[in-house]
Amino acid sequence: MSAAMAANEMNALSEQEQPSASSQVTKLQQELAIQKFEAHCLHFKNQLSRIRDLSSELPQCLAYLQGQQPLENAPECAIVICYPFSQECFIYHAVETRLDVQTIHNIQQMLLPLSSQTNNEQDMQNLKISQHMANMLFTGQDFLVWRVYLNVQDPERIQHPLFTLLDTCIREGFQERDQQQRYIQDILQQERKAFSADLHDSIAQILGYLRLKTAQLYQQCKQPAYLELMEQAEEISNYTHYAYQQVRELITASRLAYQELDFIKALKKVIQEFEQQSSIVFELDHRTHHVNIQPRHSVQVLYIIRESLSNIVRHSHASYARIYIHIQEQCLQIRISDNGQGIDPQKKRKDSFGLDIMQERAERIGAVLKIYPEQPQGTCVELTLNITGGE
Repeated sequence: MSAAMAANEMNALSEQEQPSASSQVTKLQQELAIQKFEAHCLHFKNQLSRIRDLSSELPQCLAYLQGQQPLENAPECAIVICYPFSQECFIYHAVETRLDVQTIHNIQQMLLPLSSQTNNEQDMQNLKISQHMANMLFTGQDFLVWRVYLNVQDPERIQHPLFTLLDTCIREGFQERDQQQRYIQDILQQERKAFSADLHDSIAQILGYLRLKTAQLYQQCKQPAYLELMEQAEEISNYTHYAYQQVRELITASRLAYQELDFIKALKKVIQEFEQQSSIVFELDHRTHHVNIQPRHSVQVLYIIRESLSNIVRHSHASYARIYIHIQEQCLQIRISDNGQGIDPQKKRKDSFGLDIMQERAERIGAVLKIYPEQPQGTCVELTLNITGGE
């Protein structure tokens, strides 16, 4: 073989090997991208188990995960959490532009009724909602978790093992998060139950005894020989009686707190209690499904709300009251208003300490409490509490 022919043959072999080497590099790059995405999925699972505020943290996690997606034209992933008891449905996604109203309506109308049923999770797989595909992934104590892929062009494509892995990580992440929440709740229940029992067995009984004795003292001071002491005795009797009432109220609020650790559920029970005591129509308007509030704050806030509702029932002559709850920039805002006769601070009774104690409780937890006349009539109570760093 001549040197020229050998050179030509070597060049031909090199040309054949070049495409093979290029495809090998591409394959290795794809495998590396897939392995990285698998690692990101596991990291996402761990993040999910530690998320405190779903509204702010979950979309960020989904956006990060979407940025690591190795498959081209992969659909956007959304997580939908349904609360059958309160008939609420929240959609968390990383889409830069907001979902249109019709898409939100379609997802809620489809998934919320299904979440209220007790069907097997296997029956809730690959549900088609217009151009979207949904799978039920997890059932908690009072909520269900769905994964929804938005605007799916090829339904077969989402059967890829990577999507199955992502579903598994979402499911396990919520399982771990739910287990941690239950563990924390068990501890809080024990502490709050012990706190309530201590109040009942000690301070409440002592104040009950003092309440009887100070009432007797006041009656005795009505005799001519002790008239000069009657005013002081009346004041002591009133304060003791009110202190006893407040401890009883605190025990009730504390029991609500450990029986229903979810703040919104506990609040609903408080409202139901006062609805049964009066003919007033109470409306609860809350724009969030969960209030992430510290345990030591929860009892105080519930107490302030109870005192506000008690004042409405006893003094306002109202027919309607509204409790509005909103969270904005890590601040819990509660606004309680009624259509009653209004409040006049100048006509405060000697035995009325409720407003002062409400202020003291608000200051104790670093909250701001405002009480003022509502327009055109009634009274408004506003409480603002920073809940950053809640449990």
